[in-house]
Amino acid sequence: MISSRAAKRLTIVIPALNEQDKIADTIDGVLPLARELLDDFEIFLIDDGSTDATGAIMDSYAAGEPRIIVHHNIERRGVGAGFGYALSRAKFDAITLVPGDHAFQNEGIARMFKAAGAADIVITYRDNQSDRSVNRSIQSHTLRLILNCLFGFWLSDYHSMIVYPVKWLRQIAVKADGYGYQICALISLLQLGLTHVQVPVSLNAELKGSSRALRLRTYFELCGTIFALLRRAPIRDVDLSQDSVEAGRTTAR
Repeated sequence: MISSRAAKRLTIVIPALNEQDKIADTIDGVLPLARELLDDFEIFLIDDGSTDATGAIMDSYAAGEPRIIVHHNIERRGVGAGFGYALSRAKFDAITLVPGDHAFQNEGIARMFKAAGAADIVITYRDNQSDRSVNRSIQSHTLRLILNCLFGFWLSDYHSMIVYPVKWLRQIAVKADGYGYQICALISLLQLGLTHVQVPVSLNAELKGSSRALRLRTYFELCGTIFALLRRAPIRDVDLSQDSVEAGRTTAR
């Protein structure tokens, strides 16, 4: 009997800025899982203006795997810009971003890969945020509460790993290059009525020290992104003529 399961083909984006100590661990986690769980894939490694050996490490992986593409930015452009670069060149129908700092445990990445195709969007949520620093935990929960109250989607997380539909994401103008890119993209797609599933993932233990996510500039970026979403006119010029995946707003376990 021939299986009717849809092929799992995924474009994976891994951006990194000065992550020479972690980028190899990230790729070594993602690559074997992609080979095992996906029917086909491509990986865009985005060197976002690194001044250490991050770019060279990426090049070494690309030399041994033809499905890895490395893009080097001369100077820092932000996560959103790197994701946009890969989105414009993606050859598969779904795309996701995995942080280059080895933030997520491999079990969660595997869970996300397995859920690909279960709905239009696969939204992961971090199930061990209480293990982080108090400041980071408060920041994440506060942001989630604000976004849920403002937009009414009541998600468990807005800034974890997400599998997006390429065909619709390309039609949406996402005016954010940094930390807010993913939030803007996700909310824009959900406002179109696309289906989604939520999948739990776990964070790796963080190293001590300040996080880039806590910088004052990040707060200004997020406020600007949220304000732009609230004042934006409803999206009306996106072609939704193709049927979405028939999966409700359920949670995959």
